[in-house]
Amino acid sequence: MTAGRPPKPTELKRALGNPGQRKLPDLAVVATLMPALTTPEPPEDLGKAGLRLWERAWDHAITWLSPQSDREAIENAARLADASEYARAKYFATHEAADARAFVAVNKAFTDSLSSLGFDPTSRSKLGVAEIKAVSALDKLVAKREARSKNN
Repeated sequence: MTAGRPPKPTELKRALGNPGQRKLPDLAVVATLMPALTTPEPPEDLGKAGLRLWERAWDHAITWLSPQSDREAIENAARLADASEYARAKYFATHEAADARAFVAVNKAFTDSLSSLGFDPTSRSKLGVAEIKAVSALDKLVAKREARSKNN
């Protein structure tokens, strides 16, 4: 864990015009991993929350996740998703302090695992895999004009 504020996502720095004037990563440099062509089979013992995360990871993050190198990390995150649901249900049923602490601990581990997989803007920026490019008003007009010319 690092001290201080979390780093500002690169896409936010670009949107703000890079106020710190530090060198930003080149948009043309992208690390390429062999993507999954289909969603890998999930572990058989995953619960509903784990299966939802498994599907979401392979459907939406497939551009930066690799079945060769990230499968175990995704499986761990999916198991933590199940554990988080279980811990939440147990705490709401008992309202015991020990169950609350367990829920907080499991949820923290789950959040950390999602960050390590690039499921938040800051971690994607650190991985150098995704940035949100702001579309200017001129870009919107050009796109609208091109769409109109294709329809005519």
